[in-house]
Amino acid sequence: MIPLCVPNLRGAEWELVRQCVEGEWVSYAGEFVGKFETMSAEYVGAAQAVVTVSGTSALHLSLILAGVEADDEVLMPALSFVAPANAIRHCHAWPTFIDVSPDTWQWDLDLVEKFLREDCSPGPDGLANRHTGRRVAALLPVHLLGSMADVSRLVALSAEFGLPLIEDAAEAFGARWNGGGIGAPVEGDDRILRLVCTSFNGNKIMTTGGGGAIFSNDPAVAARARHLSTTAKTNVIEFDHDEVGYNYRLTNMAAALGVAQLAQMDGFVASKRRIAAAYDEAFRGTPGILGSVPAVPHVSSNHWLHTILLDRNSRPLLQHLASQGIQSRPLWKLLSSLPFLSSCHIHSDQFSRHLVENALSIPCSTSLTEEDQATVIAAIKAF
Repeated sequence: MIPLCVPNLRGAEWELVRQCVEGEWVSYAGEFVGKFETMSAEYVGAAQAVVTVSGTSALHLSLILAGVEADDEVLMPALSFVAPANAIRHCHAWPTFIDVSPDTWQWDLDLVEKFLREDCSPGPDGLANRHTGRRVAALLPVHLLGSMADVSRLVALSAEFGLPLIEDAAEAFGARWNGGGIGAPVEGDDRILRLVCTSFNGNKIMTTGGGGAIFSNDPAVAARARHLSTTAKTNVIEFDHDEVGYNYRLTNMAAALGVAQLAQMDGFVASKRRIAAAYDEAFRGTPGILGSVPAVPHVSSNHWLHTILLDRNSRPLLQHLASQGIQSRPLWKLLSSLPFLSSCHIHSDQFSRHLVENALSIPCSTSLTEEDQATVIAAIKAF
């Protein structure tokens, strides 16, 4: 089988994990946790990183830090993996779904602004959704498929409407906005609470097995995130805890994997870009293929998951590729179609529905060989 997107563990991973095992530092205490935080913060241009057991836990902590409470609403894209919606529900709050743009496949900020101006009104506790009466508590953009939404405009909207900004950059680690990493300061973001979350799951561009991180340029916010992630412990001898905490800290062994993987990130991103360019060239003018993830102004994509858009439903092509031993995947289910999210407010989702039906992600592991990529291309063209 040619897999869709698998880890590339060909560096010093085993050596660093062996050091953890031989030294018996296998839990979240150990030198690699702090080292990985320092390295990853530097890589994305942020002042601080707090590493967690998953991207979902990073989002959950960030929503808590943003003050999201039960029966609040958090605005997010109609198209995404389920993790950010789950994190919102962990807070007993509700996602409100707004469509992605046909031009970028990223969150449609024209629609977001329209919703904030026309569908919301000031209330005693802040901005309220006129349709539901609930408080709008935060903006949660999801940077999709290795590219990014317009961060500068998000910061401006967040500042104007007094909303925290929590960016789900699980798919965008290694991407760059206006030349800076995903956690780098953006003009005006010192006026708002801005947190950037990512994932190091096994299918991401680099991995810690499972894992995630919160990036912040506010040391106090990062310190509180770190405190909450380690069960809000204030005295390690007497087991004092000053509030409800979470066992969300990344382990030393996982962090050791991260240190080894991060050392290879430039090569991983270069491989992804070569693979994407080869697919785009091969499929240019191919009947039935309308294109792939669009380029976005000011964004240097990491090309995490190469996704093509067809002029028809993508499932027959998926089945054809599977019969040839080639793994592919449609994009996620429309979030509002999931039973536990079906009662959420939907502002718009038309283009998201189109992508769910007609888009298909194809093999793009950083270790994908030219021979295997040629096999994938030939199989798609034959279909």
